[in-house]
Amino acid sequence: MVKVNFILMIIKIIFIIFLFFNYSLTLAESYIKASNGITWDKNNQSYSAEGSVEFKNDEITANANSMIAFYSFENEKEVFENVILEGKVKILYNDEVFNSDKADYDKSKSLIILYGNVTIVSPDRYLSGDKLTVDLKNNTRVLETDGQDSLAEALIKDE
Repeated sequence: MVKVNFILMIIKIIFIIFLFFNYSLTLAESYIKASNGITWDKNNQSYSAEGSVEFKNDEITANANSMIAFYSFENEKEVFENVILEGKVKILYNDEVFNSDKADYDKSKSLIILYGNVTIVSPDRYLSGDKLTVDLKNNTRVLETDGQDSLAEALIKDE
């Protein structure tokens, strides 16, 4: 009887910790998760993350192999201003998914610039190219190619 109660108590404690962790993430304006660790650099006001990195804020959710996030202080809180993502980058924004080899996210300018093997996937279209500039504020996308042998493609779903 004592062994069963002990196991139930451990399960309850783990459940409470899990709920608290998820609750704190939902209240956070932004967060970083990484499977191989996060390094904080107080002098450069940045965080570096390696391995299955996830970044989330009020605008985007991004995944990559590595990341450097620079922050500033607003109302005594750290706010991520610039995020550099590398390796198998995937950014979710509304109903669009942006994929690339590298990306720079600038929160103050509401810009995402993606480089190398770029694709945009949305419910109605698939686009690919070499460089993509996403203006979140003006809701525009500029897809470019690098050189004469490069190709920008747009596949649009028929209604």
